[in-house]
Amino acid sequence: MPDRLAALATIVELFGWFGFVVGTPLLLIGAALRSRGRQHHETVSVVIDPPAWARSATVRYMDHEGELHEAELHGWSVATPVETEVVLHFHPDRPWRARTDPPADDGRALRTAGLVLVVVGAVCAVASIVLLFAG
Repeated sequence: MPDRLAALATIVELFGWFGFVVGTPLLLIGAALRSRGRQHHETVSVVIDPPAWARSATVRYMDHEGELHEAELHGWSVATPVETEVVLHFHPDRPWRARTDPPADDGRALRTAGLVLVVVGAVCAVASIVLLFAG
């Protein structure tokens, strides 16, 4: 019986270290992506006639300071009808890089995976202490 407890304690210890060592950076990276996503502003843009160099639909929009910007919408066809209104999200430091998907979900998968691994690490830490006194 003590050999089984020793083997189980070793396995639980390894899972605990793995959960903390891998889960913590995932949580931190996911939180950084989420905070960066919160800095985006939302605006309405209009599809314009694409320039000759455009490979996708081109939109024109104004930021909150009244400056006019143009951006390509990657994943949108060049044949998108002109004057179609599109809701955009852009970062104030890089307004020429707009996106149509809301940035609120940035880093969600990393945060979830990190949280699961950290919880597994915490449960394994408690189980390791219990196994220490059980043997």
